[in-house]
Amino acid sequence: MDDLRRVRYFLAVAEHRHFGRAAEALHITQPALSQQVKALEKELGVELLARTGRGFVLTAAGLALQAGAQQLLSAAQELERTVRARASGTAGELKVAFTRSGSDSDISQRIRSFRKEFPGIDVSTITGWTSWNLDLLESGEVDVAFVRGNIAHPRVETHLIGLQEAAVVVSKGHPLAEKDTVEIDDIVDEPIVLWSRQTGPDFYDELVSHVWGDGAPNLVAEESDAEQVLDLVSSGTGISVLDRKRATRIAHENIVVIPFGTNPPQIAIQIAWMRESEAPALAHFLDWWRRCS
Repeated sequence: MDDLRRVRYFLAVAEHRHFGRAAEALHITQPALSQQVKALEKELGVELLARTGRGFVLTAAGLALQAGAQQLLSAAQELERTVRARASGTAGELKVAFTRSGSDSDISQRIRSFRKEFPGIDVSTITGWTSWNLDLLESGEVDVAFVRGNIAHPRVETHLIGLQEAAVVVSKGHPLAEKDTVEIDDIVDEPIVLWSRQTGPDFYDELVSHVWGDGAPNLVAEESDAEQVLDLVSSGTGISVLDRKRATRIAHENIVVIPFGTNPPQIAIQIAWMRESEAPALAHFLDWWRRCS
């Protein structure tokens, strides 16, 4: 910061105890250095140096300034670094909302890598579901959210980060459990258990359209999350279509996860943020994600 230049000049003179050596260290002329120190004295309204015939000695005011000057300059440098880091997005806060399936995937590992690479950014996370995460974005409670499906929202920007394959989930006693793969025709008339549409309307409608076309599933139950869906499937209430990777991870011994043979539904996983957001940490995070993809 240029406003502290005169303090730096004074500190050099105080440390070297010689105008010539201080001027040489600062790469300025001796007369210019002397003028700057005098200007500082005038600005403070005190005498910092008591001139003698053979040089100078520090006054009580000069000794006090010398004692605090380095701390002042160090604090100013640290403040400057902090300000620049905040502006560049390498420091600050970033609030992230996962979906439950997203927190199971390598997204969590990517967030850990981001935290490690940029320790100056305080990353906080919360896990919910797509519709709730979008509400959090709109209210400003989070800066960025991971969502499922192709989101149609006038104020939300999205970036596709991957596709997750869906699979059929049945109980061990179900006739389909013996199959290595299933086709859409195998399940269109089956009793179906799905997660609640309100947790992710866009993705829910995409899945229903992909499997049942213009028709509708023989829906026997809706549950709030995949674990509860699996409980009903295990009891024989119906079968379901879930993210294959997550279903495999959380399935218990009475559950069989069967991939589609052809044309499996693909679940879009996206990063979402408010279009008008100008948060530097968010911009830095999005740029980092794209570069590391």
